[in-house]
Parts: sequence; structure tokens; C-alpha cells
Amino acid sequence: MIRSILVAAGVLALASSAAAQGMGQNQPPNQWVMNCNTERGLDCTVSNMIDGGPNNLLGTFLIVSYSVAYTTLSIVADGVGQRASLQVDGNPFVSTSLCAGGGICSYVQEKSAELLQQLRTGSQIVVQVSLQDDSMAGPFQQSLAGFEAQYRKAVEAQQRRR
Repeated sequence: MIRSILVAAGVLALASSAAAQGMGQNQPPNQWVMNCNTERGLDCTVSNMIDGGPNNLLGTFLIVSYSVAYTTLSIVADGVGQRASLQVDGNPFVSTSLCAGGGICSYVQEKSAELLQQLRTGSQIVVQVSLQDDSMAGPFQQSLAGFEAQYRKAVEAQQRRR
């Protein structure tokens, strides 16, 4: 229970950092980027703002992000996410309903570690989000090209700054 609370706190730190840095405004869409911040302790992340296009139900984007410091994978869905599912290549969808305010859905560390390994070797992800009215947004597809390089940069930066 305490571990879940710590993970949720880490995810909230990630989301507030993303909001504080204007991630949705300054991050290039559909590209994996590495970013380090110190808002609530040092955390380097690898994230992608996936643009759902003009017909997407979430507005303009969702963010898939992996936190190196908290070893947690999160999906931020514009304040409406209730459940998130992620699929890497042909693997089964992995879902989480550990969603906090602001539309942040995170995976427990064990599932995050499993998904991280798939992200590092995979070629594409598919993301779906269950909305508060029980409808689904997605599927959103995104290439994993560049994820591994940005992940390595994030790990190196996290280790240098400790």
C-alpha cells in the first residue's frame, strides 16, 4: 500500500512537471524526447506526446512517459482517463486502472519494468484510454523509433546528477 502511494506521488510529480514545463505545448508531437527536472527531486523521463489528430476524443494529444527515477510508466490523457491500455508490437494489451487526478494513469513498477523491456526492443505501440463515460479513445499508434536512444540518455543523465 505504501509503495503504491509512493508510486502515485511520483506520477503526480511527473505530471506536474510536465504541466509546469508546458510539455503539451513545447514538446514536438510524435517524437520520443528525454527531459530532466528537479521540481520534486531529480527525475529524468522519456516521453512522447502522441497527436491523435483532428478527430480524437481527447482534444489534441496524450502523453506516454517513462520515469527513470520512479521506474514507472504513465499515460496522461487530458484529464479524462479512467483506464489506460498499452500494446507493444503484437504483444497483448497491458491495462492499468491506477489513475489519479489530471488523467494520469500509471502502471505498478513490476508492469512498468515488463513494458519497459518491450518498449526498448519493440517497433510500435498502440495506446487506448477508457474515458469517464465508459467510451474508448484510440487506438493511438506510435513508432518506437528513438525510444531506446532517449532512454539511454535519460539513464545516463539520472546517474550523473545523483
